[in-house]
Amino acid sequence: MDTKDIATTEGSVTDPTGSAALRREVMTGPDSHVDVVTVPPGGEIGRETHQGADETIVVVTGTGEAELDGQRTPIRAGSLLFIPDGTPHNILNRGHRPLRLYAVHAATSAATS
Repeated sequence: MDTKDIATTEGSVTDPTGSAALRREVMTGPDSHVDVVTVPPGGEIGRETHQGADETIVVVTGTGEAELDGQRTPIRAGSLLFIPDGTPHNILNRGHRPLRLYAVHAATSAATS
């Protein structure tokens, strides 16, 4: 078992889509990884699709919208999203402060092996 303090764990910080959303990978395993994502006011993570992995998102702070397969829904601190493998999605910050979330990616093959 591996336990980490998300607030103090260093990890690689990336902005893969050029959208100003910062992703910090805090834990990895053979079939999964966990990112802490911070989206600035007015920003977004950028439309993306994960092949071979489901994603579960927990919104920690802020407000915004989740776009899943073309449909938008409001999100806020405490929101929980499940994004199935292959679903196009985006997270947009519509608030006045940073939107912070935890994103857990798990390979779909992990559930069947």
